[in-house]
Amino acid sequence: MGKDAKSKEKEGRQSIRREISCWIAAMRTHYLVLLIFTVIVYFPRLCLSFLVFILAQCLRLCARISGIETNRPVQNRRILVITDYLPPQTHGIAIRCAAYVKHMRAQGHEVVVFSTAHEAQKETSFDHPNVPAVVNPFNLNNRIGYNPGVKLAWFLGAHSWDVVHLFFPSLIGSFVLTVCAWRRIPVYCSHHVEMKMFAHEHVPFTPVCNFGLFMYNLIGKWPAIRWGTLNAAPTLVFARDHLGKEHEDTLCRVPSGTHDVFSPIMSSPSERDEVRSTRFGVQDNKTKVILMVQRLSGEKGTERIFPTMKPREGGIGSGTLEAVLAIAGDGPARASLEVEAKKRKLNVVFLGNVPHHDLPLLYRAADCFVTMSLSETFGLTCLEAMMCGCPGVVPRCAVFDEIWDERIPKTWRYNIDPKTGICDGLEAAIAAAQDGGREWLEKNPVKMTWKMAADELLEQYEKCIQLNMKKRQTLKEFVAVADHCLRIAICTLVAVWVLRKYYYRPLRRFMTQFGLDLIP
Repeated sequence: MGKDAKSKEKEGRQSIRREISCWIAAMRTHYLVLLIFTVIVYFPRLCLSFLVFILAQCLRLCARISGIETNRPVQNRRILVITDYLPPQTHGIAIRCAAYVKHMRAQGHEVVVFSTAHEAQKETSFDHPNVPAVVNPFNLNNRIGYNPGVKLAWFLGAHSWDVVHLFFPSLIGSFVLTVCAWRRIPVYCSHHVEMKMFAHEHVPFTPVCNFGLFMYNLIGKWPAIRWGTLNAAPTLVFARDHLGKEHEDTLCRVPSGTHDVFSPIMSSPSERDEVRSTRFGVQDNKTKVILMVQRLSGEKGTERIFPTMKPREGGIGSGTLEAVLAIAGDGPARASLEVEAKKRKLNVVFLGNVPHHDLPLLYRAADCFVTMSLSETFGLTCLEAMMCGCPGVVPRCAVFDEIWDERIPKTWRYNIDPKTGICDGLEAAIAAAQDGGREWLEKNPVKMTWKMAADELLEQYEKCIQLNMKKRQTLKEFVAVADHCLRIAICTLVAVWVLRKYYYRPLRRFMTQFGLDLIP
């Protein structure tokens, strides 16, 4: 009995320690950190950013008056990119942004980047990964910029820019857009996330979700609509839905692509067999492998494929699709997906996060690629798979219809009920893609590279600059007149001071000799 009492006492102490640890963890949660930074620190730092911008503009004015040439014409473009999304983040927006910057710099353009993160080994003097940020509570590997910061405010106020590219979602859009509107700098706003779908998926309490969306609209989306020169999205259908059809004149499709490493050419004759054996656990070519590459979170709908798959003996479900499902990616839903796959006794291999440069090996080794997501604004992994010659099976939805309707056979498409998540025609689409899909892509290759995308983006920048040219010309004429007036006023004041200081008294004595007098 004495041992039992001591054991219970020990368990009680451990229980108390666990409770205390839980409370400490709750107090240190990223949600509270985000709340403290946005509510308490946001406005003072925002005011400081505006003060720095005003100071930079005043010093720029002094330089202009003193005769120093500003905003001189040059052959290349001076581009300022402001983004929360860059590697080592692994999602599509970060990959897209880094690719744009790399290829535009390769063409000789001055591309200065302000971000919340950057790969240290690739950082240059044009990269400034110091936008004030906090950890994204919905994706702990990412950071959210909550304030423009002093350095960005200085660069916006003191330097000359041909165009500013602002990546959304962003919490600093209102500051950037207002100061650019003041300086008549054209702003290219690209929107990459379906905020309504993601917000309701991650914040189930509707009043809080709606309040968050309203605040984002207030400081992000609505300023972009009001002051953005061009607003773009990966597809026009998403741009219209997100920003409104009434703004059609200023909407465009932001170009997309992928890296040159995504190619159907294998590195060696044995590559496919080696990858299937070591990564997928498949020892023969008869067993079909279905590949999914995505972040494992609720809005991606990864689990929708499980009912279609045939379980092993004693498993749950009546699916008839015999294949090994390989899932590359990680995220908050991974644990629940693993439990569900184990419960159903499905042949599922979870590969975890796979380096981006290793993905072509997986695409070339798989028999087909499948995505179950209805939340994409483009879906770069679909493009990567097709570029590697891996037939992609994609659901019918407005975004994928715009991208893939004219590029792939209709038989590779299927339907998903967005409310129930039930798939219709998925097994038939997979069978059609596996049956001669690679041969079809050999005859009808998909070619969309980041170099092609960067070239098209530069053309859209030129359009952006031309749309803003009238405003900039008006400001230039006003500044020229104001410059001359200020110079005249300053010269006049200096001349009056010099005359009164050194010439007024001698001149008065001289004129007194002739019976004249100056007005005192």
